[in-house]
Amino acid sequence: MTIIGTGFGATQGNSEVRLNGLPTQIELWSDTSTTVTIPPGATSGPITVAVAPSMNCSNPATFKVLPYPMLDLDIGAVGLAGNATYANGTYVISAAGPSIYNTADGMHFVYKPLSGNGTVIARVVGVTGMRTGTSGRAGVMIRESLNANSREGTSAYSTWDNPTGAPIGIYLYRTSTGGSTSFANSGAINAPYWVKLVRNGSIFSAFISPNGTAWTQVGGNQTISMATNVYVGLAVSSNDNNNNSLITATFDSFSVQ
Repeated sequence: MTIIGTGFGATQGNSEVRLNGLPTQIELWSDTSTTVTIPPGATSGPITVAVAPSMNCSNPATFKVLPYPMLDLDIGAVGLAGNATYANGTYVISAAGPSIYNTADGMHFVYKPLSGNGTVIARVVGVTGMRTGTSGRAGVMIRESLNANSREGTSAYSTWDNPTGAPIGIYLYRTSTGGSTSFANSGAINAPYWVKLVRNGSIFSAFISPNGTAWTQVGGNQTISMATNVYVGLAVSSNDNNNNSLITATFDSFSVQ
């Protein structure tokens, strides 16, 4: 990775680039840039340039580690920027956004490309930070594009979405670009809970499970005519119409098959 700045010094000497407070391996050094090798097993965190001999540090920049080829971004109007980190098989995703619903989504998405059929599975370990009266959503998604109004299917854990206030499984699907979103609900569930979405041609099916082996379908099979090449991953929204709060969802056991 190359860091661009000023005042690094013409030569490295004892200067360092630190990730999470630990020095990295320096490859190239100049007064305006330095190139470093990120060590295996590195985790997301602040990265700084410490210039010798005083070892004064630059302002920290956030370095994000996601497994290749995973990427992340906010989709739609979210109010507050979301974020995603990964370590030891666990994703932690913070997200705002009014919903994964209606004619356009507002959420954070950790994703990679998918060509053709596939099954995406994850365990929702937990969701925190919900505002009173809101229903945060965290689940697995396949969507045709990264536009907010894309066709999509989502199998999600919803923290509150019915009169009892109990968490439920929810299947969300938008069958046309810019069209309304339909949904089907399960009975009450509690995290940790597994979610799964299956694409077989234009047929999409959502499932939930308490253990990752015994699956219950949520809603029926739905026809969503997507392009061959789509995006698959983890989707989180605070489902807050005020659009000014973040929730944090933790996932593990994520796989695309």
